[in-house]
Amino acid sequence: MEGASGTGAFSEPPSSDGSFGPLIVAPPPSPRDAQVELPEESPDPSLLPTITLRERAASRGADPDGLPLPAGELLAGQYKLIRKLGYGGMGEVHLALDTKVDHREVAIKILHPERAAVALVRERRALVDLSHDDIIRVFNYGHHPEIGDFLVLQYVDGLTLEEVRARAQANPAEFGGSRFHEFVLAYGVRILAALGYLHSDRVGKVYGDLKPDNVMHDGTTTKIVDVGSVRAAGMRGLTTEGFRAPTVGPDGESTGQDDLFSLGETLRRLSGLGQSPQHLAELGALDMLRELDASGTVPQTYGMTAPAPRGLGLLSLARVLHRATRGEGAERFATAHEMEQQLRGVFRELRSLRTGTETFEPSPLFLQSPYALDGELGSAPPLARWAAPDTPVPDGPDAYAPPTPAVVAQRLPVPRPDPDDAHHAELSRLADAAPEALLQHTVDWRESPEVHLLRCRVQLRVPGAATEDAELELRAAEALIGPERAPYDWRLDWHRGLLALGRDQVDAAWWHFDRVYAAIPGEYAPKLALGHCAERLGQRHEALTFYEAVRLRNPSLGSATFGAVRARLALGGERARDDAVQALDAVPQHSRHRTAARTAAVRVGVEHVRTSEHPGEVTERLQEVLARLARLFHAHGLTDEEARVRMTAEVWEAVRDALTRGVLDAPGLVALAAGADVRLGLPSDDAGLRRDLSRLYLALARQAARSAVPEDAAVAETLLDRAYEVRPLAFRHHRDSPWLGKRAGDWLRTVARPPSSARTTKSTREDGE
Repeated sequence: MEGASGTGAFSEPPSSDGSFGPLIVAPPPSPRDAQVELPEESPDPSLLPTITLRERAASRGADPDGLPLPAGELLAGQYKLIRKLGYGGMGEVHLALDTKVDHREVAIKILHPERAAVALVRERRALVDLSHDDIIRVFNYGHHPEIGDFLVLQYVDGLTLEEVRARAQANPAEFGGSRFHEFVLAYGVRILAALGYLHSDRVGKVYGDLKPDNVMHDGTTTKIVDVGSVRAAGMRGLTTEGFRAPTVGPDGESTGQDDLFSLGETLRRLSGLGQSPQHLAELGALDMLRELDASGTVPQTYGMTAPAPRGLGLLSLARVLHRATRGEGAERFATAHEMEQQLRGVFRELRSLRTGTETFEPSPLFLQSPYALDGELGSAPPLARWAAPDTPVPDGPDAYAPPTPAVVAQRLPVPRPDPDDAHHAELSRLADAAPEALLQHTVDWRESPEVHLLRCRVQLRVPGAATEDAELELRAAEALIGPERAPYDWRLDWHRGLLALGRDQVDAAWWHFDRVYAAIPGEYAPKLALGHCAERLGQRHEALTFYEAVRLRNPSLGSATFGAVRARLALGGERARDDAVQALDAVPQHSRHRTAARTAAVRVGVEHVRTSEHPGEVTERLQEVLARLARLFHAHGLTDEEARVRMTAEVWEAVRDALTRGVLDAPGLVALAAGADVRLGLPSDDAGLRRDLSRLYLALARQAARSAVPEDAAVAETLLDRAYEVRPLAFRHHRDSPWLGKRAGDWLRTVARPPSSARTTKSTREDGE
């Protein structure tokens, strides 16, 4: 049926002084028989179920009762009235046939004089000109002497969103359980397209009275069905209590931002997130993460329509609707496009958390960081790993430390330049050069907020620089943005968070990034930053929740994957290592972090071998580690020879450790070597394994001797000792023996101080790279 006819609520018409009277609520309709078919899984954020009424109003035939004209008389000589459909805020609605246009079904809305707004009668021509797929078409308008003014509208017959909500609440499984909330966001994306059209400079209208009863789902489409409230921005008109923004004028004077409030409240009611917009703040608070971890369910007091979204999805959904329904206009979304971007982002998050599959779309607000923030988990072991061979390898929460806050501040995603900034074009083309070069390059640029924000980030990257310079740049950007806009500009909070990380003030950074998450809840970058803060603060469950929300949405983002792996390993549990490796394997082949992820998978497997006491499990894990190592060397891109030596040494050590502990026997080693990739060259006996390890330790000693890190000199000595200790010789072979030690010492000094020509060649090659 058309409009809000026969369902929902409408406001009283304006009285003589132009004010609106109390709300009048129609009796709730009885549920209509309909069939709901779910669409195939899709990353399309506008895809909806197919809803088909089993009996449409038009199929019930003619009903002369209640018609305003005698049977047989045409309205305006053209429209044959069939039956009454109901009523809306501006008058009665009737089904009719257009006898002059293929006898098509139309809806006639008769504008009763006592309810018809003068502005609506004056703007009938503008209503006919409206043309958008998600707004019901106004075909014509006219006047009939016996009944007055009327509109001729497109006839649609489906369920209003209020009927959809009631149906989903009675049977959530019909809408895919928690998937229903994704459909709620799809309704939002579709309605925002219509509102964006109305709010555009070309049209210059507002809807004014958006609510669930005024949106209909017919088939796979949605329609805003009651156009009686459409008017020019700032004009008086219909509104509905409960969906009216606090900033609406006393006579319904509305702006486009007020429409966004009404949409936010409409979507909140559809999802059932609490009893009022105030509940959205409670549901979106970070404290809710601990409550969800403890109970796994949402408190019943919030009365959700369908099962809650998984993981961080509930908070993101609550936050995006909370921002839309804030009391102050400056705290809300400024435009339909801005709100749509965030709804799309939250949709991608909900879908990925529910299905465990990627739902990728490039961020409209952040550039993707080229850094993995792996905390060295994705690199071959550093030489310091062999500094103290008798010290146990750390396990559990201390096995892999996250990167330092200062490093994170330098390598988190960078906001895209504001398109309205004076230097947008130059900033978009700017290369990620050394910080000193960037500062020099921009020294003569005219001031703008984005230039100062760039310099703030660059100052955090200058080696040994004080953070005071970065703070001065941030203050300059804030001054240019101005006191009216600055409190609501998420870019400032983002950079305050980076500055706090640069000063190792993780608590303060957490607070700033929380504000960014509240402002742009559909974006992944603030969740990545909050994940790091939680990790540093020892809140590992919260860290994992943030990282997983980002990782599942886009597995190519190495920072989220490595953060999730560290959190899982720190939390422990029977499946911790298996889940960690599964997350690393999910980093796709095309990702720039795929080699680091495959490296980390080998290292995690090695740690599992070292800590296992079950022979069968050790053999199985070693087979897997060797297979992964072969693929890492020959398929997954680890071509650096020094890194390959370190990885091989770590795996060979794990094999020999298993032999020493008795969880791998000699026949097991033979079988292991026979099953491994021949290119690895795994020895099949202990003596061969020791000879290989000796050779590897000598190669590592050579690396340490050439290293620019001062501490590595001592590591070279230690590795040389280990090379001779492990080598299976029957006579004395310690490096300090008179005849062998002198030769080894001379060799090590030669390696540490290559000829000047060799150093020049190496330096030239590195500069070229």
